[in-house]
Amino acid sequence: MARRMAILLTVALGAALLAGCNDEEQGRAVHLDKGVYKGAADTRLAPEQVDALLQRSAGQRF
Repeated sequence: MARRMAILLTVALGAALLAGCNDEEQGRAVHLDKGVYKGAADTRLAPEQVDALLQRSAGQRF
C-alpha cells in the first residue's frame, strides 16, 4: 500500500511540475547562437540624454 501511494505521489508531483511551465516560456529558443543577441533592438537616446550622461560620467575619469 505504501509503495502504491509513493508511486502515485511521484506521478502527481511530476505532473504538477510539468503543468507549472508558463505559456510564454514554452515557445522560447533553447539553442542560442553565441554572440548573437535576439532581443528587441535598443532605442536611440535623445541628444539631451547623451549630454546628461556625458556630464555625469565626466567626474569619474581618472
